Amino acid sequence: MPKFLKTLILVLTAAAAAATFGVSTAHASACSSALIRDWYNDGRIDGTYPVHCYREALKDIPEDQLVYGTLRDDLNRALALVYRNHHGDVTPSTPVPGDGGGGGSNSGGDSTSGKHDEGFFHWLAKTVGPSTANSVPVPLLVLGGLALALIAAAAISYGARRYQARKAASDPPPSPPYV
Repeated sequence: MPKFLKTLILVLTAAAAAATFGVSTAHASACSSALIRDWYNDGRIDGTYPVHCYREALKDIPEDQLVYGTLRDDLNRALALVYRNHHGDVTPSTPVPGDGGGGGSNSGGDSTSGKHDEGFFHWLAKTVGPSTANSVPVPLLVLGGLALALIAAAAISYGARRYQARKAASDPPPSPPYV
């Protein structure tokens, strides 16, 4: 087996292992992921979920939402409202009704109808982009595919050069012309 083939197999195995073990999503329970998905659709929580789902969702918030989003604030605001309305007497199964108002992307919009003007780019992002907070972003998939294509092209180029060098070494040199 050629030496470069062993190296190529090792690199591909390492890449597959990294893709399998390194890029993992948060292990969220069913109700917390449903709650996060509900918020992710339009920036507000429309459904009714128990208090324990909100607490689990606070632990399972994706990192990008911790840094850039308002999901944590919206969940804490809804929990605080339930605690206030129930005078602190809240159990894990106490339902938290969805308000549809919340912060996020609809905080300045029309809160009576729940709809806001969606332009072309918003429609395109919803059509092409990920549908849940746990899905892998499309640009990451494109960059991964491009990286694999470049690695394959380099391997083919290396193999072709090795083949040409081996073929040139096995050919006898041309005889000198007789005068």
